[in-house]
Amino acid sequence: MAPSMLGTTIPEGPVLVDTNVFINALSGRGPKVLRTFLQDLPRLFVAAPTRAELAWVRGRLDPDHPGTAKVVAAYETVVSRIDPAKVLVPTDADWLLGGELAGTAARVMAGGGRRIATAFDRVELISDALTAILAGKSGMTVVTEDQDFEVLAQLVPGLKVLFYDRSVGG
Repeated sequence: MAPSMLGTTIPEGPVLVDTNVFINALSGRGPKVLRTFLQDLPRLFVAAPTRAELAWVRGRLDPDHPGTAKVVAAYETVVSRIDPAKVLVPTDADWLLGGELAGTAARVMAGGGRRIATAFDRVELISDALTAILAGKSGMTVVTEDQDFEVLAQLVPGLKVLFYDRSVGG
């Protein structure tokens, strides 16, 4: 079955935005609706792993690089607009299930020729699995460009995912 694609407006119902929505919207990549998501952040949901991935950007950037301050300021402005009540936080049981789900997804992906080989790959897949679990439990639609969610949507009952294509500008 072909994945569902994001339209030109924010979908109805509760929406959980993945990390790549922030990254692509802030860098001007992808469809115009991504920037609309950032404007409408107070009504949208974010998984705690997404907040951690956004914080990682700040830690990863070289503080001595001349462009770092501008990038960090843009991220901080966006992150400050996330309503703390709209952050979905995994429980201990969610973490355990997330690890197992990520392992299952990695096995399925390996059957399709994709290897999850590095620690970074594993951490990213665990974050995606946690996001999928939290969205599925809460009846939310995940908006992402991350193809890992094609596999996760097959493994998490009721998970709804809308994909977008970063190469489609707006």
